[in-house]
Amino acid sequence: MRRTLKAAILGATGLVGIEYVRMLTEHPYIKPAYLAGKGSVGKPYGEVVRWQTVGQVPKEIRDMEVKPTDPKLMDDVDIIFSPLPQGAAGPVEEQFAKLGFPVISNSPDHRFDPDVPLLIPEVNPHTASLIDEQRKKRDWKGFIVTTPLCTAQGAAIPLSVIFSNFKMTGAYVTTIQSLSGAGYPGIPSLDVVDNILPLGDGYDKKTIREVTRILSEVKRNVDEPKLQDVSLDATTHRIATVHGHYEVAYVTFKEDTDVNKIKEAMTNFRGEPQDLKLPTAPEKPILITEEDNRPQIYFDRWSGDPPGMSIVVGRLKQVNQKGIRFVSLIHNTIRGAAGGGILTAELLTEKGYLEK
Repeated sequence: MRRTLKAAILGATGLVGIEYVRMLTEHPYIKPAYLAGKGSVGKPYGEVVRWQTVGQVPKEIRDMEVKPTDPKLMDDVDIIFSPLPQGAAGPVEEQFAKLGFPVISNSPDHRFDPDVPLLIPEVNPHTASLIDEQRKKRDWKGFIVTTPLCTAQGAAIPLSVIFSNFKMTGAYVTTIQSLSGAGYPGIPSLDVVDNILPLGDGYDKKTIREVTRILSEVKRNVDEPKLQDVSLDATTHRIATVHGHYEVAYVTFKEDTDVNKIKEAMTNFRGEPQDLKLPTAPEKPILITEEDNRPQIYFDRWSGDPPGMSIVVGRLKQVNQKGIRFVSLIHNTIRGAAGGGILTAELLTEKGYLEK
């Protein structure tokens, strides 16, 4: 029987923090043991949290005291989950890693450090080996592993299947993203009600930069084209939905490519988490819908088992002999953040990185 791992959740009252609390409360061997916050330190979690997710604050968590983000108070903690905001996260995560803590980060601050894995467990699990390089290079007992931007995951997971198995020459993605991707309180209502809010060139570029890194690390069954010869671009937008990022992709190929072969590859896609039967791994990372009017954000964002852990792909269409189109839907705070972080922790446990 696997030993129980005690988890600290930084920013535990935030939108991603509450998903960590909800999911870990029911986890078989990783349990929330330390809830860290800032403005609510010393108060019961149930009194200060805005529980903006399904269900209610778990009974066993309700009376837990929110505590400072201080590693000196975490002697019995085995793992740190960090959904802290950009800028604030970087130095805090480094402090924990130096002191020997494993850190799973949803923050962008370390995503492009060459010795820090940017990990999607089904797509590039072998990059966990960068932890060994990181520890040696930085003389750390702990480590930092990052999960990608939720938007990038919604594109990268289905695109990784295509890039791995077909001679892809380009992918052009348009995203329609929910409000929760901006945290709480998020976007002013007058910016998004009766409107679609473009996120701008900066967000477009960081999305593609992350997708590019992920694709560069997948194991391929075809030799060409090389990634540097593949054209990637994105336009990103936010709309007035609560959860769920909807993405439309147009993909081109070097040779005639049958959309049914791509559908088959996505349907059969699975990775180490499925082979290992990890608790948070969905049976199918990608669910294909054949209905012409699906996926829809409202009905499909909680797809998978556990709910919200599968990407839903639909509207697969042969545009021409060398081009296809599809849409994907990801639950941004589950698969794209907390659930992806927990699945990463499970994979690292299996690989021996969370042993005392």
